[in-house]
Amino acid sequence: MIVWSKKLFTSDSINEKKLKKIKKKLLKPDKIRFGAHLITLNTNGSDLFDIYSIMFFPARHFKKDEYDAKIIGVAGGGKEAQELAGEIITKFMEEGIELSPEGAKEYFNE
Repeated sequence: MIVWSKKLFTSDSINEKKLKKIKKKLLKPDKIRFGAHLITLNTNGSDLFDIYSIMFFPARHFKKDEYDAKIIGVAGGGKEAQELAGEIITKFMEEGIELSPEGAKEYFNE
């Protein structure tokens, strides 16, 4: 199941209109998607985040009830996604959040 964080981070190239369009596209797994990268909480238990191109985001897999993907960031491209992940880490450091998968999950637990 795809879950959107209430503390969603976005890059400068993602405005409200574009974000709504991205969310709508993710609901239709058979549509070809371009123009965004998604940052999710880790899926393997050892990394802080995962970054996916929206084009390759396995929507059907993430829609299954037994598997949750919490989207915490949306960026316009791969480089922007890396920079946005860096901004999230900086935010954690400023707020004293532990830089671990558990710290990230706790921060985005709403």
